[in-house]
Amino acid sequence: MDFMAAEENKLDKTSVVDSDTLKVRLEEAGKRPPALILLMGPAGVMGKQWPLEKAELTVGRDPTCDIHVDEKSMSKRHALVRVKDDGVFIVDQGSTNGTEFHGQRLDPMKEAKLVDNDTVKLGNVIFKFVSSGIESFAAAHNYDRGTTDGLTGILNKSALLLSLEESFKKSRLTETNLSLIVFDLDHFKKINDTHGHQAGDFVLREVCTVVKNQLIRSGDTFGRYGGEEFVIILYGSPLQRACDVAERIRSTIEKHNFSFGGKTIPVTISLGVACLDSTMASASALFEKADQASYASKRAGRNRVSTL
Repeated sequence: MDFMAAEENKLDKTSVVDSDTLKVRLEEAGKRPPALILLMGPAGVMGKQWPLEKAELTVGRDPTCDIHVDEKSMSKRHALVRVKDDGVFIVDQGSTNGTEFHGQRLDPMKEAKLVDNDTVKLGNVIFKFVSSGIESFAAAHNYDRGTTDGLTGILNKSALLLSLEESFKKSRLTETNLSLIVFDLDHFKKINDTHGHQAGDFVLREVCTVVKNQLIRSGDTFGRYGGEEFVIILYGSPLQRACDVAERIRSTIEKHNFSFGGKTIPVTISLGVACLDSTMASASALFEKADQASYASKRAGRNRVSTL
């Protein structure tokens, strides 16, 4: 066999699958509840799924709905999903544009039972119902890949901004506090220049791991805005509580041992905090205020928390 044939033969060999990893994934999939997956709707949330974990879930354009999709063809409270012992049912709530199931418009307030892989159309929005844990797991995995930053494992910029917009609308509607933390790594270019880009990547990943696993609540939203800039959305938190969180993050990162290639890398961050108020007409106004506060921290010497 010549050299090229031998190389082709190597490439054609069947890969060995880690059976333990596969087993864990299958077990995880088996524990997942049924779900609705968005097949057609706003581009930013295509593929998103909502696990059906409550006895009754509201579906609609209102940000307070359990299944919220910001699409004008949907009514604010368009439909209900009821989860019972004998199955999952969809109920139209007298919506303007109706709910279509199997090509027929449902009568308001009458239940229709969903079967695995059924689609249901609410206005111009189409959902797919999956009862299979494996299919739900696969769909969630694919959606996560599209919304996750590849290096750090947190939300990417587009998913982060979408979440901020949704939080802004929900906060306005429910009159709930909404605070934002924006932070940058101090002198990050120096870290790259001194220790190399692999060390820089390590620092970014480690900062995100520490913040995500130790310093914020499970319901808080954490994303990478770009480069070494990060954002935390604290829904339900007033300004003082957000400042306390920011200070805890600052202190923890300063004290954390960032060790790479046998060397310790000193890392600090500069943070800005802002809370939504009546003068802010958009989510971008809230972000701008927090971002400017982070710049104030840099101008004041870095490694500190600022508000404006």
